Amino acid sequence: MHRSLLALVALLPLAGPAAARPIDGPLQQQLLALFYRYNRAIEAGDLNQALAQRSDAEQAALRQQLATPKDRADFLNASREMVPDRLEPMHASMNDAGDKALLIMLASKTVAGHVEQQEFDLGFVSQGGVWKLGELTAGPGPADLKRCNQSYQPISAYQDGQPVTLAGRIERVEFLPDHTLVLLSAGPTEVCAFLPNRAALQQHGLDAAIIQPWRIAEISGVAEKADPQKVMVNNITVHREE
Repeated sequence: MHRSLLALVALLPLAGPAAARPIDGPLQQQLLALFYRYNRAIEAGDLNQALAQRSDAEQAALRQQLATPKDRADFLNASREMVPDRLEPMHASMNDAGDKALLIMLASKTVAGHVEQQEFDLGFVSQGGVWKLGELTAGPGPADLKRCNQSYQPISAYQDGQPVTLAGRIERVEFLPDHTLVLLSAGPTEVCAFLPNRAALQQHGLDAAIIQPWRIAEISGVAEKADPQKVMVNNITVHREE
């Protein structure tokens, strides 16, 4: 079984090390307070105060988009709808230089009596020692993610399958006796990516230790004929957290 899998994987180095530093509690609270200040300004309709919380790069990009009174009103209205009722931390990390941080939150908001959830990725940038709110990204919540079938199929199931190339965040990794399962989220879709087992990866010079949750992985391979959410991987690159 390993021999068939390795025919697809071959000798492919992973990018690494893909380390990121954790963020301590006080800094997390400081960054969240910054996000709350931004939201309060949005709810108050104070666009200038809201933009003052953003990084220089984000301010410059937004000001180009907010040229007219209608642009500004539309932005405030859309942003108000995104202000969450509750935030639950999922992950926090900082780059090696200590000037960029990322908080991944589960945001809940009650809409028409129904609680909706989204993932918020909150980027922060330190400018002259002062933290500013950087890129904001909203993604599907757990209930909106289209899950994949984790059952392992023999390599024959992938013959004549379509080639696949995609990037996604690693949700979970399982090093099983006969294969490695990597769950990736790519937008609203979860992908089951299959590789050889840990021992086989290490024998071929692949550092399996860097395949860890929250890191971004790029994969290419072949989709299972009957299920495009299952991919037999022939190339994987794991990127540093930023």
